[in-house]
Order: sequence, then structure tokens, then C-alpha cells
Amino acid sequence: MQPVDDHTLRELQIISDQYKERSVLNFFDKTKSLGGRDMLKSMIKNTRQDIAEIQSVQGLLKAISQNIGSWQINVSRAYVAAAENYYASNIAHTMSQDAIQHWFETLIFSWRHPTEFYHIQSGLAATIRVLIGLQEMISRLEEHEITEEIKNDFNFVTSFLNAFALKSFLKTSDKALSKRSVFYLDYYFRKQHKKEFRRILDIYYKLDAFMAIVKTSNEHGLSFPEFVSDETCFDATHLWHPLIPHSVKNSFFLNGNPGICILTGANTSGKTTFLKSSGIVLYLAHLGWPVPARSLRLSFTDRLFTSIHLSDDLILGYSHFYNEVMRIKTIAEALHNGEKCFVIIDEIFRGTNQEDALYCSKTVLNGFSNYKDSLFIVSTHLMELLESYEQSDSVCFRCFKTNITGNDFQNTFRLESGIALEKVGKLIMEKAGVPELLKIAYT
Repeated sequence: MQPVDDHTLRELQIISDQYKERSVLNFFDKTKSLGGRDMLKSMIKNTRQDIAEIQSVQGLLKAISQNIGSWQINVSRAYVAAAENYYASNIAHTMSQDAIQHWFETLIFSWRHPTEFYHIQSGLAATIRVLIGLQEMISRLEEHEITEEIKNDFNFVTSFLNAFALKSFLKTSDKALSKRSVFYLDYYFRKQHKKEFRRILDIYYKLDAFMAIVKTSNEHGLSFPEFVSDETCFDATHLWHPLIPHSVKNSFFLNGNPGICILTGANTSGKTTFLKSSGIVLYLAHLGWPVPARSLRLSFTDRLFTSIHLSDDLILGYSHFYNEVMRIKTIAEALHNGEKCFVIIDEIFRGTNQEDALYCSKTVLNGFSNYKDSLFIVSTHLMELLESYEQSDSVCFRCFKTNITGNDFQNTFRLESGIALEKVGKLIMEKAGVPELLKIAYT
């Protein structure tokens, strides 16, 4: 899948602008380090380019899940943070190639700059701890086949740890480093092998991020999707929204015949949540990650588009309707260029009057029906639009029913075949007490 624009990432709540806001990133964030979270964020913003890449990530995550204890790196968050701070430090000193002069300068520096020397010493001790943690993990996995997704990183770490200059230090982590050892290792890590040191830390963060994905998957019962190449489809069973506690699970199937689903339901019935849930699982599938569903079969998608929370652009002076049109234009260009798209539109053309909305909606849906390799889920409240396609083979209808009893209503949040005609806007307004406050009596 090609990179997804920030608009879609935020509409689906894949990422958020604020750290504590609900997001799919936070849902998966069980990392042990700040660097691990940064790596997880980088991973979640970069979809894989083909099915082979997706299956490579799946293979690694499955391997970790099957033997999670062996993949655990037993290093505390504090040691990792100290190693990162040490890498980023800019404390400088003079190094001499002569052994006697080297020892003399080490002593002078430690006496004159005890604080800087302590930072170097503690940073090196933490770095050694991180390296030992990686070494122990690799040792536990010696009898296991390492997947291609991480093999180059494993080979690099193994080679780095086997360097003669480090071997003795990796056996004596509990012993205090001598002053001479401190400056020898400091020169080794921050001068001679700074790039390699950076990569070692990044590999730790990558493994931390992958471990977080697996922990989340095991905790919430996520499943790995299956990609098919012989059909255009999206077939999910017991699909649910990961950010909603006790989210109702629904099953949904859509293929290229027809490839358009028109979704209906009263306000608050669950349409938008379902649309977001579908977008989230499709997106996660194209990362190679497990998804919140019992099972998912789908075809590879080149582009994912959503149009859920469009608003007026006050800076540019664009109306809601204009932004809708521009979004549809972007989708149309991708379809015209032969890209396989998965498109989610909530309340199509709600930003204009009913007559224009009907014309524009029919134009777009008729156009979508020409692209059998793409899939479209579109929700609407336009009854005239539903009537236009009720006998059409180019669309299917799904809905969320609402049970209305007198002045009360109850949403099922269950996806069903057909069209929902219930209207609860009046009941919602009355429950909120608006008519009473405004002294309006409906007849």
C-alpha cells in the first residue's frame, strides 16, 4: 500500500496530535523505552509495499509470539535511557596513543571533571548492560530460525558483540570499570564506532516495538489477516473497534461484485464506528500487524481513502462541500490511474442541499461502479439515493437497526443486510431537553 495521508491517519485515529489522546498507536504501545515508542510510531506510519513484505513482518511477529520468552530483552528502561543519553552526550577529552600518557590524562580528567566523568562511566555501564541483554537474547535463539525481516540486524549485532575489544567487558558487567577502561570504551563507542553504536540502539528499539505489538495481540486476541491474490475482497468476521471498550463485533463481506456497499442507520446507531473499524483493520493488515477481528481475508490495496470528518477550511475559505469535492477528486484520480483503492465515505455530500447531494452522490457512485478492483463503503441519509439503487446489482445494502418504543429507542449496533429507515433525531433532541428549554412543543 502506498503511504496514507495524514487526513486518513487522523480520521481513523491511527495516530493523534496529543500523546494522551486515544489512538491505535497508543493501543499497541506496550514498549519499554521512549526509543521503542518512537520506533513503533515510525512503523505504524509506514505501510508495506507488497504482500511479500507484509508476510515478512507477519512471519517475525508470529515467531516472537510462539516463543515470546526467548525474545525478551532483560534490560530495564533506566539502563536503555542512560545508554541513549550517553550516545547523545558531547563530553570531549584528549586521547593519547601512548599507554603511560593515556593513563595520566585519564586521571587528570577524572580529577578535574568528576561530574562529566561520572556521566561517561554510568553511561558506559548502562550500554554494557544493554549489550549483554541483546547477547543473552541472541544466545537463547541460537537454535531457532531467524526470519528475513530481522536477520540482517541479528547478524550485525552478533558481529558487533563478538568484537575482541568488547568480549572481556561483556563478561564483567557487575564489576566497576576502571578509569582506563572507561576512556578506552568511550573512545571505542563514541569515536571509532559511533554509527554502529547508533544502529545497536535502533535495533533494540525495533525489537522493543515488535515485542509491544505481540504483547498487544496476545492480550486482546488479535488475529493475522490472510491476503488473497485471485479476487478483490474484504471478508471480516467479528470485526471490532480497538479503542472502544466492549465494542460490539460485526462480520462483513464485500467483493468486486458488487464492490459498493451503501450503509444506513439512524444517528448514534454505530455507522461511523463501523466505518472506522473497517479502515483500521485494513490499514493494520497492510502493515503486517495483527488486527482486531476473529479473521480477515482481503486483497492487497494500493490506496486507502477516508472521508469521515471533513470540515470547513477557514484559512483558505473552503466550505465543507468544496472539501468533499476535492477529496472525491483525489480518489477519482487514483482510480483513473489504475490504482486499487479502498474508499470509506461517511454521509456522502452532507455539506450541501438535498438536490445537489443527490446528483453528486449518484454521479460518484455510478463512477465507482466502473472499478471492479476497488471497494467502497458509503453511508448516507438520503432516502432518494437509496431508492435509486434499490434494484441495482452494482451495490449492496447493510444497515444498523434501531428499536423504537414510544419516546425511547435502543440501538442494536449489529450490522444487518438491508436498509434502516428509523429516525431518532427528534427523540435525541427531546431526551437532551432542548425543546423544553426553548419552550417548543412539537406536533
